[in-house]
Amino acid sequence: MSLLLWSRSMTVVDSDSPLGFETAGDESWPVWYRYLTIHGKRAYELGNVCSTCAFFFERMDGANDKAEVNELITRLAQGLATDEQDAVARIANMVPQGDYVVNMLEVTPSAVTVGTEDDYFISEQQETWGSNFFGGTPHDPKVPYYRSGTRVIGATEKLFEFLIPMYPRSWLNQEQIDNYRKAVASGLKPTAVSVSLLDVKGPAFAEPGANPESGGWEHWCLAHYILDGHHKIEAAAQEHGTLTLLSFLAIQHGVSSADQVTRAKTFLNFR
Repeated sequence: MSLLLWSRSMTVVDSDSPLGFETAGDESWPVWYRYLTIHGKRAYELGNVCSTCAFFFERMDGANDKAEVNELITRLAQGLATDEQDAVARIANMVPQGDYVVNMLEVTPSAVTVGTEDDYFISEQQETWGSNFFGGTPHDPKVPYYRSGTRVIGATEKLFEFLIPMYPRSWLNQEQIDNYRKAVASGLKPTAVSVSLLDVKGPAFAEPGANPESGGWEHWCLAHYILDGHHKIEAAAQEHGTLTLLSFLAIQHGVSSADQVTRAKTFLNFR
């Protein structure tokens, strides 16, 4: 699980970000589906607004552009060890307008192979929601992703953390990965950047205080959509090492309250 190094609130007013949040629905539910877009094209479906439906994300076709912090490459490669306000303000130009909790996290990513037992959608999601999700088959996110730990945070609550790339590992350059592997092995902690969401989801059939062993777990899913740092994350995963993640947690777009966002932050203060 991530370790929180520092945190502060930020409202992004002026932004040239190619990213956007979009919702869709029908007459009954005008706002139901959520999407992360790049240049107006849907890059990810972010799940729905239902708090008793299962958490999921799914990579979509058509949005293949990259969002990278080209002007801060050197500083991010070395790692932003402290709250460097000038750098954070410049990086904030990458995210859509809105209210954020900006967290600097230390993460140890673990690569997930979709369809295997380390896949959240094969294991933990099935344990809580059963096999009826999406017509009886486990959800396919359509992209390999990473996890950064799971933690029990209450009598019937668990916090799950995901690092979700904007493009697959097959697009990565092995030479860059190797360079970052050497850096991570030497103790350097380069910085990746994400826009993040907290979705709090619990099965409708579970009563408050239900025995978790009978399916009563409430899932607090902290999802980091990686904007910059794909090679760093893959290198850290291969090296079983750590890096830092500058996370812009979007308060208005997760299935969670402001109080839940604050509470989740307290669970990242220890390992």
